[in-house]
This record gives sequence, structure tokens and C-alpha cells, in this order.
Amino acid sequence: MAEHSAFEKLHVEERDKADLGGVLEQLNLPPTFVQFVRKHQKTIYLVIGIITVVVIVWALYGSYVEKKRIESSSALALAQKLEGKERLASLENVAEEYSGTGSGIWARIEIARYYMENDNFEEALQSYLTIRENVDNDNPINNLVTFGVAQAHESMEKYDSAALEYEKLKNIIGYESIGYTGAARIFEVQGKLDRAVNEYEQYMGTLPGSMTENLEKRYISEKLSALKAQQ
Repeated sequence: MAEHSAFEKLHVEERDKADLGGVLEQLNLPPTFVQFVRKHQKTIYLVIGIITVVVIVWALYGSYVEKKRIESSSALALAQKLEGKERLASLENVAEEYSGTGSGIWARIEIARYYMENDNFEEALQSYLTIRENVDNDNPINNLVTFGVAQAHESMEKYDSAALEYEKLKNIIGYESIGYTGAARIFEVQGKLDRAVNEYEQYMGTLPGSMTENLEKRYISEKLSALKAQQ
């Protein structure tokens, strides 16, 4: 009787090709495992089918998201190269078409800046507020937008509202200077010199180094001296 090579392809009858348990028997797997597979073969096929569909859909979705990201970045870059109303219209198209992407959000920030630069403070404020409503609190963009809201309020001489926004920025790393000096400036414009002095003194306490080492500290010190002379 001829011996079979270990590398010889096993013959499987047509009726057994759909029998997963039969295939496993050919692999000399434990009988109990083969019996379990035979018993739950339909369920196993169903699970494998579902997993296959999920993997394919996830891969296609990932490809779609990446394509959208590249398209939105390119559209934003092109819009930023334009000037005037053409720039505004292009930014609005990016914000609308790619609303769910980072580029779409940034386009809306650029729109708000456009309105600020053109002294349309009401439109700028509404743009910033709309962005903030749709951005998570832990998103770094939220801090930048809060600064924009503060600037818009201040430009419209809504000083109390501006002071509230600057107050938020005082507790955010990287925005402390904007927060303290913004609040102090508001109080100074309102003639509340004692509160302006208090803001500058608090800010001074957060600055490291000496007057000679830290130019910001020197500037605040001079500002304090000038304000106290007016009191």
C-alpha cells in the first residue's frame, strides 16, 4: 500500500466541503471539539459572516474619513489664500461642506476673525458662540473661541460680558496673561481702578523671576505704578 506524503493535498468529498466539522476531523482535532463545531456550525458561520462584514465596513469607513480629512484640509488651505468677500464665501463653503471635520471648525473660526477684522463685531460674536456650542469643553479650540468671544464683547463695549469671559481664561494654562490683562483693561476702561490694580497684582504674583529677568513682570509693575498714581 502506497504511503501518503505529509504534504499531499487531502481529498474532500463535495458533500463534506460545507461541513466544518469534517474539515476539522481531517486536522486530527479532539473529537469533543469537532462535535461542538458540528452542533453549532450554523451559528459559527453566522458569527464569521457578521465579523467579516464589520471588518469590511470599518475599513471602508476609515478610508472615507481619511479621504474627507484630506479633502477638507486642501479646501481650507485654498480658501485661506483668497482675499475679501471671495475668502469669506470660500470659508463658508468649507464650513458647510466639511462641518464634521477639524478643517470645518477652523473655517468657522476664520470666518469669525474675518468679521472682527472688518469691525462686524455682532457677526463675529455670533460666529464664536455658535462654534462654542458645538465644541466639547475639553477641546483646546474652546479656549481660543472663548478669547474670541471676550474680544467681540469688549469691541462692542459690553464690558461686563467681556470681563466674565476673561475671568474664564485666567484659569487656563497658556491663557493666564490674556485673562488677567484683559480683565484689568476692562476695569480700567470702566474707571474701576481698584479692581484693575487687584487684577494686575494677582497676575504679578503668578509671574516667575525678577523684574530684570522677566520683561512681562516689569511691564505689569510699571502699569501698577501708573494706576496707583491715578487713585
